[in-house]
Amino acid sequence: MFQLTLDLKSSAEIVGLDEQVFLKILEKQHSAGVFKSGNKLRVSVFTLAQMLNTKPEILLEFIEDYTLGRMMEEVEGDETFGRKEGWQVYQTYLEQSQE
Repeated sequence: MFQLTLDLKSSAEIVGLDEQVFLKILEKQHSAGVFKSGNKLRVSVFTLAQMLNTKPEILLEFIEDYTLGRMMEEVEGDETFGRKEGWQVYQTYLEQSQE
């Protein structure tokens, strides 16, 4: 299931603040949307949306787009294969895994 909370670092990045500055703001203004899991803080996307004066749906779409973009950048330089060549590479991997 999709998580509706983010870690403190990611939350601070979304709002464009230093982690410690963001934490101080949360402590003063938005404690209802902050959860502690062990010794780590999680921030509700609803709290983030409220802080940014936007709807949660818009924030979630932004997060999804941003995450997809980062994932695409991570594999941008990866080697790609055509269908036939890809099948041959796959067979090689299978053979290696059985050794």
